[in-house]
Amino acid sequence: MRERGRPRRRPRGGPFALLAVPFALAVTAGALRAQVPETPPAGPDSLISGSDSLITPRGDTLRRARADSGRRAARDSTKLQRYLAAQQLTRVKVLAPEPVAPLGPEPAMSRLVFTRDSLDWDQAATVADLVARVPGVYLWRGGWLGQPQMPNYQARGSTSVEYYLDGLPYIAAGVDSVGVDPALLPMSLLDRLEIERWPGLLRVRLFTRNRDRLAARSRVGFARGAADFARYQGTLERRSRSGLGFFLGGENLSVPTVEGVRTKYANTQLFVQGSWLPSPRWGLLYQVLRSRPDRDPVLGSLGGSDTLSRGIASGNRTDVQLRAMWRRDSTGLGPRADLLLGRMTAGDSLTPSQRVHQAGVVGGVRWPTASLGGSLFWRSRWTSLDLRANGGWVPVGPLSLSAEAAYQRHDGDRSSRWVGARGGLLLPYGFRAAGSVRAGEVVAAPAIIADPAQTVRDWQAQLGWERRWISLEAGYSHTAAWQPLAYQPYAAVAAIAPAPATNWITLGGRLTPLSWITFEG
Repeated sequence: MRERGRPRRRPRGGPFALLAVPFALAVTAGALRAQVPETPPAGPDSLISGSDSLITPRGDTLRRARADSGRRAARDSTKLQRYLAAQQLTRVKVLAPEPVAPLGPEPAMSRLVFTRDSLDWDQAATVADLVARVPGVYLWRGGWLGQPQMPNYQARGSTSVEYYLDGLPYIAAGVDSVGVDPALLPMSLLDRLEIERWPGLLRVRLFTRNRDRLAARSRVGFARGAADFARYQGTLERRSRSGLGFFLGGENLSVPTVEGVRTKYANTQLFVQGSWLPSPRWGLLYQVLRSRPDRDPVLGSLGGSDTLSRGIASGNRTDVQLRAMWRRDSTGLGPRADLLLGRMTAGDSLTPSQRVHQAGVVGGVRWPTASLGGSLFWRSRWTSLDLRANGGWVPVGPLSLSAEAAYQRHDGDRSSRWVGARGGLLLPYGFRAAGSVRAGEVVAAPAIIADPAQTVRDWQAQLGWERRWISLEAGYSHTAAWQPLAYQPYAAVAAIAPAPATNWITLGGRLTPLSWITFEG
């Protein structure tokens, strides 16, 4: 009997502990029962002899036991054969769409490349974190993960960075038609990322996953954190010998509100791609990328009257691309052409929806040591014509050169035109030297009619040294005077003062003492 007046103590662990008691007893009983040999009843299939109940199986029992073991061995052999066959499929290469990328050759130190392996092992959480690796980039961070991360490269503002998704220009639209927020881009769906560097300008080329093996590939990721933070990722890729292939991918990021620390953010992104490559010379590709960001504004401490960062009220953006590709052969040399059709719709519940159609051709010809290429795009809004030409040449082994010229016609009787040239030299003992220059007139924000063209007279010189475990880089550049535009997400910053002509000194380095640890900055 329990003592009166004393409250009964509840078992620790709650209802789960109560459920665990019978489960543990059942497991223990089962284990003890497994240690005691059971004596089957006497019957036609067994013979019990002697006081110790020795069991002597008959002939038909032995035959059935041998048959059961044979069937189990056959099943195990079949599973092993299927596993080995699946492993063999990972070594079988099939046709995959070639990315729409510059033909090259590219001078030394002209770009940064992040492959899928480096993206998986990198500590970067967003595309903005990768852009920040370029010396001279400063990120306007709006707070915790999910808030705006707008880059500013050499005082040129958010328009100092251009983005391309699988060869198609990824233009700023929706709640911010001036600059793209790279924090909203789905890094888990990318296979490769390249950052092309010019003085005062960066081009970020995003390439989605591109499976070139016969075996299917899937990837699932789950992350849970404090205060119900959650992140879910998943992809499925399959390609057949007939040239048909598909890619399904999705990512969901949920950052709940923590009073006094961060505000709510959620974004669900879905990607669907289908391709048909009946020949190494030509094929078709269709893909859709849809994003649904929802971001609460960040308010100050004055009763919510000062908005530090604007939000996105149930935003949405859909990018659709249809691509037809042609190559003369599969060696990577010779002429090639890609026809790109795109449609972009973006907006949120508080702003009207925007729609932009694009159509263009990207083509060129590649020789072993040289290339000539160009692109021509038409858009239904803001920039009706976008014409560019480029080329590269390697006159001698360690020296490489490239050049580019561009002309754009914008709404409001405005235009952008510029030319640029780059050169790189590989020196002994791992040293590299590079230089680039860019001159012309540029409209920073074609979507703003009142934004005029500004003159650019920029140049840059770089020197680097690289070994397996260490790399160093130093740069000296000059940028012309520039009037950057204010960042739309930050309501408290109504305008940014003009930047005068500026000389920049940039330094960068990497130290990898072991294969699994890297320091850089």
